[in-house]
Amino acid sequence: MDDRKDLSTRLHGDIERFLKKSRQKSFTPQQILEALDLSQQDKGILLAELKKLQVEGKVIKTARGRYGMPEKLGFITGVLQGNRRGFAFLRPDNQDEDVFISAGNLNGAAHGDRVLVRVEEKRGRRRREGVVIEIIKRGQSRLVGTLRREKKRFFFEPDDNRFPGPIQVSSKELKKANPGDKVVVEIEKWSKGNRPSRGAVIEHFGRAGTAKAEQLTFKHRYELPGEFPPPVLKYVNELPGEEAIARAADEQGRQSLRHIKMVTIDDELARDFDDAVSLEVKSGGGYTLGVHIADVSHYVRQGKPIDREALKRGTSTYLVDKVIHMLPPKLSENLCSLQAGKDRLAVSVLMDIDNQGELTGARFSKSVIKVTERLTYQQAEAYFNKSNEQKPFQDKNIPGMLDNMFALADILRDRRMKRGALDLDLPEARIEVDEDGVPLSIEKRAMGRSESLIEEFMIYCNETVAEHLYRKKLPCIYRVHTLPTEEKLVMLRETLSVMGIGALSNIKVLKPKHLNGLLDQTRGDKTEKLVRYLVLRSLPQAQYSAENEGHYGLASSCYCHFTSPIRRYPDLIVHRILKEKLSNEGLNKERIKKIQARLPEIARQSSERERAAVEAERASVEMKKAQYMEERIGETYTGIINGVAGFGIFVELDNTIEGMIPVGDLKDDYYIYNERAASLTGERTRKSYRLGDEIRVKVVRADREEGQVTFAPEEE
Repeated sequence: MDDRKDLSTRLHGDIERFLKKSRQKSFTPQQILEALDLSQQDKGILLAELKKLQVEGKVIKTARGRYGMPEKLGFITGVLQGNRRGFAFLRPDNQDEDVFISAGNLNGAAHGDRVLVRVEEKRGRRRREGVVIEIIKRGQSRLVGTLRREKKRFFFEPDDNRFPGPIQVSSKELKKANPGDKVVVEIEKWSKGNRPSRGAVIEHFGRAGTAKAEQLTFKHRYELPGEFPPPVLKYVNELPGEEAIARAADEQGRQSLRHIKMVTIDDELARDFDDAVSLEVKSGGGYTLGVHIADVSHYVRQGKPIDREALKRGTSTYLVDKVIHMLPPKLSENLCSLQAGKDRLAVSVLMDIDNQGELTGARFSKSVIKVTERLTYQQAEAYFNKSNEQKPFQDKNIPGMLDNMFALADILRDRRMKRGALDLDLPEARIEVDEDGVPLSIEKRAMGRSESLIEEFMIYCNETVAEHLYRKKLPCIYRVHTLPTEEKLVMLRETLSVMGIGALSNIKVLKPKHLNGLLDQTRGDKTEKLVRYLVLRSLPQAQYSAENEGHYGLASSCYCHFTSPIRRYPDLIVHRILKEKLSNEGLNKERIKKIQARLPEIARQSSERERAAVEAERASVEMKKAQYMEERIGETYTGIINGVAGFGIFVELDNTIEGMIPVGDLKDDYYIYNERAASLTGERTRKSYRLGDEIRVKVVRADREEGQVTFAPEEE
């Protein structure tokens, strides 16, 4: 029985790899059976796996009963990204540029659905367009929104305007909800043609606008996980306590690195510490950098309830006023947290680095460590700046080690920039809230030297681990960032030209060094952040993959995530693979095949959960910004126009708050939109609003629920 299950798991990946590598477009089941060297007895398992791959959209079955990869047969699979104006974009699984899908070509598909699309290449079009051929899997059937009544009929308006509405609700399916209430509706029949979708109320959150309704609405809208299920808590509660850590370390024959001086450097409010760093200067020149990561995989065992829950969550989600953890606090804030002065299990990477930042050797080990001292970013920053407010260190060796760390971080950053890595760090908002979550202050926050130091060390370690696994031909979940498309780069060049920035105008093949030149040219200018944002928008989104495709943004040929297994599931998987490789048994061919077969699905799930978390985090920030501006209606600010569309002008203030001036609110003239020039110009006054212009605005409206702020030009 186990042999049949193993064959089933292995075949899932083998079929996909065979169809991908073959020059032929499609095959019969018998041809695939023979190509994979299987017997006729295995045909039933093969057909079952082909069916699974077909359901996942990874394989297409033709009308003649043959199987092939979607892209080879002229189709693309991916997830729909809806738009409030009715159309959508397909985010392809193969990381190509997005495909535009008009409202008429959605064929009943909605935002978040996994679909099969036929691309229609037509002359004269700057972007690819497509038609939804099949809905592989509905992304969401339960939506949150507000119940409305029109005469005797009840309708539901989804809060997320990327979904088509309104949705008709039978009066028998109201669950005691009243018009104006926040509810969750289950879609029973999706819209087709002119017929609206139909649904039933399944949850009732109370009156719209109340704090409780807002909280429950946000959680449901972004599919945020709730409490950990009982089997997970039971598993965690049965884990041995701290006193067993040292004993377990000795029993497992771990390498003791307790003697090495090491520190954690995190935000002063941090409670989970998953990385510690150490540094020794070598007598002959160069450094030995140690990155020691909490051994989460020691506690989160494959197949256990906690592992299944961690995969389902994929990542921790950091909202403005709370964190939704991937792992329960007993692990994330206790057993796995590298607390100073306590024995902790870790996976350590010791890297020998020369004075030019080149790796000359690396050693990997399952270790037991004891962090010397916990530092904060603020404390390390104060030390670097020789501030009078610097908090003293407990260990006399720490200042000297920090000096060397800052020096090495500079070397590593210079090396990374020279090879073409993009310097795209955008200032973030620091939002201070009270105990009730009410925002007290919002200001721009740039990355400090201490944060940059940790970032450089983590990037270097991630590369070292990825390259080690790649050279050894072992499985790995890579962090990949593919090349930007020519179409996106052309759009970037045109937008910059409109702003009067000609840095890229004569360059035919755009490379990272050219983009860095552009960023350097605008550094310190009022348009600096806008230009960085435009460059970032022209790049594809980084994601996880079982195949190494390099990382364009970091200019890295091989990269993975290894340094945060407390909060990211792919890091946990990489830990397991590296530890298994370090064990006495090692990894044999069968085990490698078994692991490799699971990785594509884990990578896809992790990428999707990461996108959902990022969306929730961004919405959380925008909602707090809108709430903050509710108390500042009528106040005036200076901002930069960072977007111009036919329906409005987007303006960003210095404190990172963004708002829109609706074209309909401009009463002094009739404004004409010029897409190519990214401007709105008054027909009579010739007054113009252009990308990159500075503007004085007044706050006229703020909607915390939608996370939207509305401005008006000050003179109006």
